[in-house]
Amino acid sequence: VRPKYACSKKHGIQQAESPPSPVPGGRFDFGLVAQVVTSKTADHIPFYRQQDILARSGLELSRSTLCDIMAGAARLLAPLAALLRQRLLESGWLGADDTPVRLLDGNHPEGVRTARFWLFRGLASARYNVFDFHESRSRDGPAEFLKTFRGWVKVDAYGVEGGVYLGSGERIRASCCLAHARRKFDEAKSSQPTLAAEALAFFGQLYDIEDRAGDFSAEARRALRQGEALPVLTKLRAWFDEQGKQALPKSRFGEALGYLRNQWTALTNYVQDGRLPIDNNATERDLRALTIGRKNWLFIGSPEAGPRAAIVYTVVASAARHDLDVWAYLRDALQRLAIGESDLTQLLPDVWAAAHPESIRAYRGREREARANSQRARRQRRRALARAATRR
Repeated sequence: VRPKYACSKKHGIQQAESPPSPVPGGRFDFGLVAQVVTSKTADHIPFYRQQDILARSGLELSRSTLCDIMAGAARLLAPLAALLRQRLLESGWLGADDTPVRLLDGNHPEGVRTARFWLFRGLASARYNVFDFHESRSRDGPAEFLKTFRGWVKVDAYGVEGGVYLGSGERIRASCCLAHARRKFDEAKSSQPTLAAEALAFFGQLYDIEDRAGDFSAEARRALRQGEALPVLTKLRAWFDEQGKQALPKSRFGEALGYLRNQWTALTNYVQDGRLPIDNNATERDLRALTIGRKNWLFIGSPEAGPRAAIVYTVVASAARHDLDVWAYLRDALQRLAIGESDLTQLLPDVWAAAHPESIRAYRGREREARANSQRARRQRRRALARAATRR
């Protein structure tokens, strides 16, 4: 509400200037904009459901207005997303994975085509999740994103076979996900249960070593891997070389062996650097934040909406990774960006969390710790049973 005042001295009519708004010409407070963005990207509520939710509170907004609100938020958040991207690319270690999304296209015969969202997940030195949108799965997308990157990328086999790293020389080094290789042997249990179990036992030993190295420094983890994981990998290599002589190449077991053989160097690179995870499971898990929403909002409305969605998902996913109250974080970040915040580092999720401990969802950390403790206990019991069986 901005009252107008007429001056009795005939100095005209005065009215306070409009406060900064996320949507040019809009009447929306930053709290409402943060609510719309949080509902869409963190709570996975599409706009048509948000219309009903807002209407219950007496606010009727059209779907096009909600789209304008999202676009305005993306415009304000773009510099912050760019800083997150810069910090990630400077870190030297990241995980990468992609997922398809339907893109509306009036020029396409079917009216819709497949586009991709890529997630680039930073490790401990840059704990940010950066999304990138591309209209195809060609190597040009990630290659463009990583054109200034120098270091290790944790990726599945497509990242290598698809040529993402072609032309990068030694600038980008691929470390393939060991969980992908293990998964193929798990799928082969129905046809070759005994041999698949032998392979899975090797992977079990490798993951047991990772369990013990959970709280180690990078150097200590590398030393443990060099001392204990390398011998296991050497035995695994000898085992699958022998099995490959008689396995049918087109069988599930043969395909699992072929995957190991073709990606062996990239699969075993993780022992060279203690900062690298053994698999890319964390990236796949964080990518689900988008895939769950995709089941609800179904498609990207236009080629222009894809990059805007990537900006918003980058900021929201990075905040969620730091266990922040996403709404509180977005409301403050949007308001400070709208008035021209000059020091964007203060809006980085980790920096903002340190200044706003009341907005950290501490229960998330406790839940993760409980799950990790439960998993470690199960693996310890399994190892104890294996040792007991060996002694018998």
